[in-house]
Amino acid sequence: MESLKITMLGDFSMSYGENVITEQSKRSKKMWTLLQFMIANHSREISQNELISLLWGDKDSDNPVGALKTSLHRLRACLDSLGLPEGVEIIVNSMGTYSLNSRLNCEIDFDEFDLLYKKSTIAQSEKEKTTLYLQAIDLYKGDFLHRSRSDSWVTPINNYYHSLYLRIVHDTVEILYRHKRYNELINICRRAFEIEKLDDRIHLYYVKALLDIGEKSAAKQHYTYVMDLFYNRNGINPSPEFVALYEHTVKDDNAYNADFGILKGQLDSIDDGIGAYYCEFAFFKHVYQLEIRDAVRSGRPTNLCLITAVSKSQDDLETKQLNRVMTKLSDCISSSLRSRDVFSRYGASQYVLLLTNTTKEQAEMVLDRILKRFKRDNPKLGCTLLYKFDKAGRPSKPIQEAQ
Repeated sequence: MESLKITMLGDFSMSYGENVITEQSKRSKKMWTLLQFMIANHSREISQNELISLLWGDKDSDNPVGALKTSLHRLRACLDSLGLPEGVEIIVNSMGTYSLNSRLNCEIDFDEFDLLYKKSTIAQSEKEKTTLYLQAIDLYKGDFLHRSRSDSWVTPINNYYHSLYLRIVHDTVEILYRHKRYNELINICRRAFEIEKLDDRIHLYYVKALLDIGEKSAAKQHYTYVMDLFYNRNGINPSPEFVALYEHTVKDDNAYNADFGILKGQLDSIDDGIGAYYCEFAFFKHVYQLEIRDAVRSGRPTNLCLITAVSKSQDDLETKQLNRVMTKLSDCISSSLRSRDVFSRYGASQYVLLLTNTTKEQAEMVLDRILKRFKRDNPKLGCTLLYKFDKAGRPSKPIQEAQ
């Protein structure tokens, strides 16, 4: 007898020979839930009461047993279209319990995925482990029942396989990078981005691989995309290791000979001179170090400032609100400072500022001006700004104020 092939990682499907059924056909949600739940729990028998609770929860039903039998009848009629040999049932019942027929020769993708991972943990060599990892990654077409991932019974299973998939991808890209198998690594990362966009470790190896094959323009473009994705769209911080890639991506590479006129034109076009200068934090650190050296030599005061946006109750802001706040705050900071001042996004909800040739009193006045202007221009954003500042280049207890 042929194998009954079942896919649960990604889009759900069952196939027997050339016959296929998918969740996209016009059938009731309850019928698919019933089938998928029994497949996910194929190693045990499931009571009638458990299935009733799954499908109707706490909702009252005049005849829940009858309703369940009707759903099972419709399910069996749907499964008949797979064309299994006469008399062979996919769903069997015994003494008030239901289950997937254990006598069937089934190939279920999440079982195969589990088995590949277990084999990888006892692999005798890195080569064997990598082969198993690549097979598992190829098998993982998407998250477990991704169309139903919000269903309470699906969520914990989905989370388990999603985490296991990321663990395998992390190990795989590290191995591939170490052995300079860059093209394979890049392809795996691109597929992984379709499943998980917010894993900065995968983004890290993707950018590093692009750099190592000489695709600096693509690496720069992806680095900029990730910084925007994390900071502006989702309000979270990428890892310091990823941020450090600034040196190899966004930062200009001047290791070639250039015409002086071209060089001057590139430099002169960098900034329009209006408002404070915004830069990535990795570059901000360089500016800060240079400013400290100059301040020590000249004796001029310079202050480092940190502005943090929080909710009115001083908790973290929700992502959508945080994105609006940080955009407005950036505009406010830029227009409130001098063109020689520098600022950067430090965290999901923070900006760091460098106020050159500014005393403690002047720094406090500047920060107060920013807070007042922000509050005046954005009265409905529903947030509070906190700030800290101190003289650059010396450790001491900072001053803190709240709006």
